[in-house]
Amino acid sequence: MGIGEARAATRIKTVADARRLAHRRLPGPVWDYIEGGAGAETTLRANINAYELVHFLPRVGAVTGDSPDLSTSVLGTPVSMPLLLSPVGFTRMMDPAGDLAAVGAAGAAGTLATLSSMSGHTITEVAAAATGPAWFQLYFLGGRAGAEQLVDRAQQAGYRALVVTLDTPMPGNRERDSRHGLSPPLRLDRRTITKMAPRVLPHPRWLVDAARDRFSLDLINTTSLELGGKTMTSLEALLHWLAYPAKWEDFGWLREQWDGPILAKGVLTADDARRAIDVGADGVVVSNHGGRQLDSVDATIAALARVVGAVDGRVEVYLDGGVRRGADVVKAVALGAKAAMVGRAWAYGLAAAGRPGIDRVLRLLREDIDRTMRLVGATNIAEIDRSLVRTPPEWGP
Repeated sequence: MGIGEARAATRIKTVADARRLAHRRLPGPVWDYIEGGAGAETTLRANINAYELVHFLPRVGAVTGDSPDLSTSVLGTPVSMPLLLSPVGFTRMMDPAGDLAAVGAAGAAGTLATLSSMSGHTITEVAAAATGPAWFQLYFLGGRAGAEQLVDRAQQAGYRALVVTLDTPMPGNRERDSRHGLSPPLRLDRRTITKMAPRVLPHPRWLVDAARDRFSLDLINTTSLELGGKTMTSLEALLHWLAYPAKWEDFGWLREQWDGPILAKGVLTADDARRAIDVGADGVVVSNHGGRQLDSVDATIAALARVVGAVDGRVEVYLDGGVRRGADVVKAVALGAKAAMVGRAWAYGLAAAGRPGIDRVLRLLREDIDRTMRLVGATNIAEIDRSLVRTPPEWGP
């Protein structure tokens, strides 16, 4: 943790500030990876803008001067607030600390982070750096054989839950990434360096940090997977994933491999929510992959109510997408989410100021959850319910 990072973190007063500082620090290809969505980015924008359509109905005069109780639990694990860190891939190219910083910041804030299969750090490295509980997000890298190895490593390392992403049978049409001509697996060879040089040189702070980290861009969890007694390359692992992505039928098999809760991530419809219950999922994450997969689907806050209604309390529901303020978290909880999850928000903090940047973003979001609860008249999380919000009629009851 450098003095420069700590100083940069003090300039973050909102998530929008972290976004602005991250944009300034990062070269174009890395910034567009964080910021970009699929197609025309309609869903990416809708994820954020839809929160403006949720209006509070405050209970005035209902609270005392005492601080509200923000604590809750997620799949039986106590957390200090209903806010979790979503999985984000390639974080090591945003800052060398990557997911190590994320799990450290999450633990310090009394909540948990979810490690992406696409991390630049190993499953065991991140578990060792964690100061609190963590979940593991699973892609079928290397097909089912590779997935079995990843699941076993996560189990041995002590991750509390398995988050199975279902909305990525293939990458979405991410036009920003296509314009840069970069796609995983990233290789630090002459061609890549030549291509990126004009975009990287104007960002010396990022370049120095990346050089100190020896330009570690590998998807490290793909470089040690074995198939038929041979170690796969990253490209082979990715190709096997695309040939054999996770499906509903895999949940029975995963239940045999994993001793703990399993969540289905990428659910947007009532039918898929019921399907998740049918296959034995312990929770669902309402998510459209941050608008990075299929464009022109509903914003996640708009899809939340129908998913909550479909599961009818049988499993826990989480919301992922578009959260930029603590007030957004309170809206999600009011509409039935057990907790909200943030991805870009903590990635902005990481890219802007390393670990101190994530600490700062989480602190600001916590303060805004506290403030919003006081203003709507809720003294604890259990008091945040549908009576506190008004939503567009087309979103359903």
